[in-house]
Order: sequence, then C-alpha cells, then structure tokens
Amino acid sequence: MAQVREIIELLTHILNENGCTKLKAEVFRLAKFDKDEATLSFWKMLFELLYYRKYGVIDEVTIKAFSELTTEELVVYVKQELQNLGFLSKEFSLLPNDASSGSRELLLAFAWLLCKQNLVDKFMDNCSSPIEDASLLNEAESNNTAQEVRSLALSASLSPVQKVQQLQLLNGKLRSSLRRLYALQREKAKLQHRVNECTLGASLTPDMPHLSSLEVHLLRHPLLMNKIMGLLEKDNVRLAHLQEWKNQEQVFWKWMESVLELKVKESPRNDETPMMYYNIGPDPLSRMNDARRKLEEAILRYETIIEQIEELWETKRSEVSGEELDGLLDLLNMEISLQRSNLAMGSSDFFLLRDPTFVLNKEDKKKPNLPRNIEHLPAAAIGHGDEMGMPAEISSEISALESQLRLLETELSRNTTRNTSDLERLSLRVPEALLVQPASCV
Repeated sequence: MAQVREIIELLTHILNENGCTKLKAEVFRLAKFDKDEATLSFWKMLFELLYYRKYGVIDEVTIKAFSELTTEELVVYVKQELQNLGFLSKEFSLLPNDASSGSRELLLAFAWLLCKQNLVDKFMDNCSSPIEDASLLNEAESNNTAQEVRSLALSASLSPVQKVQQLQLLNGKLRSSLRRLYALQREKAKLQHRVNECTLGASLTPDMPHLSSLEVHLLRHPLLMNKIMGLLEKDNVRLAHLQEWKNQEQVFWKWMESVLELKVKESPRNDETPMMYYNIGPDPLSRMNDARRKLEEAILRYETIIEQIEELWETKRSEVSGEELDGLLDLLNMEISLQRSNLAMGSSDFFLLRDPTFVLNKEDKKKPNLPRNIEHLPAAAIGHGDEMGMPAEISSEISALESQLRLLETELSRNTTRNTSDLERLSLRVPEALLVQPASCV
C-alpha cells in the first residue's frame, strides 16, 4: 500500500509540474471509495487536462476560465469533451451537474484520459531546453505588435475608403519591416562572425573552436545565467519524475484495477440498460424509445410463428429420409419432362388450327368440302353455310380456339410455377441441396 501511495504522489508531482493544480494522494484514495469530498478536485483536474490536451499548455487563461465558469457549465463541458474523445460511460454522463457526487467515476475517467491520450508522453515532449527559449532574451519586444492589433480592431467602424487607406498604410509598414528585417539579418551575420573571430580558441564544446553568440550573451549577463540554470535544474527534476513514472506506472494501473473491481462489486448489475451512453435531447430520446418498443412488440408477435416453423422443419426433416427425397425429386423431374413434351405437341396442333385452309368442291356445291381440321369441330359450330358453300361461323370458331389457347397457356404457366415452388420447398428439406432448373424453365 505504501508503494501505491508513493506512485500516486509521484503522479501528482508530475501533474503539478506541468501546470495542473496540486493534489494530494489522499484525494485519490477518497475517490476510490466514492467519497464526495474529492469530487470537485477531480472535475477541476479533468478540465485542466482537457485544456492541456487541446492547447499544449496550462496557463492563466485556464485559471481564469475555471474561475469564471459556473459549476454546471464546467461539468457539462467536461462531459461533452470526454464523450467527443470516445469516453462513452452512462454512469459518468449521468453524474449530477452540481458536482456533488461521483468521485469514483471521475477517477475512472481520469485514468482513461491519462491512458488513451498519452498525457505523460505529451509531458515529455514538451520538456525542452530553456536555452532555446528566445523569449528569455527578448522580454521587452512585441509592444508594437500589440498596438497594430488594437488598430485593426478599431478599423471595423471605418468606411470602405478609410479601410482601403488603412490597408495601404499597413502594406507600407509591412514592406518597411521586411526591409528592416533583411538588414538586421545581414547585421546579425556580420556581428556573429566578429564574435566568432574574437573568441577563437575559447570553446566550451569540442566540436566548436569558438564561443557562440548565446554563450557570449550569457557570460555578459550573469543574472540571466542564474535564471537559466534554475530552469535547467527544474527540467531535470521533471524528466527524472517522468522517467520514474515510466518505470513504476504498472503499480498505479494495478491499483486502478482494484478501483474498477470495487465499482463492479458495489454497483447493481442491470442487463436491460446498455453500458454505452451519450447525451441526447428529450425529443429524439422519446422517439428512439417508441421505436424500440414497437420493435420489441413485432419480435414478440412473430416469435411464436418462427418457433412453429422451426418445430415443423425439425419434424419434417426427421420424417423424410434422404432416399425418399431423392425419389420425389426424380418423380417430379419425370413429370415435368412429360408435361413439357405434351405441351410441345399440343402447341404444334394449335399452330395448325390457327390458320386453316378452305377448299371449294366444284362438283357438289350443296355439300362443302370442309378442311381436314374443321371436321373435328362440332356441327353446331359450323353453321348452314352460304351460297358458295363456305361455313358461316368460321370467325367465331377461330375466336373460340384462340380463347382456348390462352386458357391452356395460362394453365401451363400456373403448373410451371406450382411445380417450381414444390421443387424449391423439397430442396430446402435436404441439407446442402442445390436446385438447378432446366434452361427451358428459366
């Protein structure tokens, strides 16, 4: 337990060295047991870490924003930012907005943010040498830049002509600044060359035979040298803490596993509520609940039918053997072949009946010589004939034959569809069976 407390204290030192508010290890212990005293401290720390993840620094703006935001605004902001990053916990989203409780959920959210966003690695990346910080050498600059920004802010109330004049003035200042910058760069190169010549033979590094301009500047300003030495010592301590955390962080994550196990043990399990949650307005949420209820009703309505179908399938599969199914399939194929041949023969006879040929017998005008195909027709359908000996109702008989042909074609289509459905139903009863229809039926 002492080792866990030491690693938690190390973590609080790392957070404090990178701008976060100082916390005690006791706050983490209280949060493990879901004590309300640690809630507000964790909300503030989460707010600061989210700001650091986005902007890379915790500065005065963070402190000012925390002081100006109300508790509810702070809690809602942290919830939304963590949800946008992928932390979709229902228990965390349902925490009260007055920051009155929920310290254990906040501890779990902190651990998730620390792991998923690689905050310690970001802390290490931001550790750079203070010697390279140019702001230490030029603290009195950037006043002119601030004045230019203020003048641009006041230009919103100007007329279009005045804005054009203002832009021309700024363009001229920019060109003048660029020329001055170029001249200063040339002057800097000359001065740097002169410094290198004057310090030739006095070197602090083996790969350089002279002093650099920065080294000469620090030698001439001892107070600045002391300041940079203090910053270097501070950075060394930060790096040592980060290295120690990398070597012992498994102790912290092992302790976090005990926090999660305690939460699972004390929280009642509810299988009906999902673990993932996102803040949704009341109107979409009510529509989603209605849609879910209708879906459940539909599932319950058709559940009995599905069970009956499954039972019928099991029964039929057990009653019919594979040999019987093969025999039924052979019989059906034979029947279909016979029907197809009969239909082909019938279609040829109908083709002959569609265009009959009538021959006039000149020897006996009273008894017409009917066509061969019409001899099979009933006598009532032929009629008495005209003076040339031709039947009087041939056209009506042709219409009747065409109607009969259409009926036969309809019956053929119906039989084909029924036989295909029977074959498909029988093929479903045989596991791994494949139904291949003849090319003429496709």
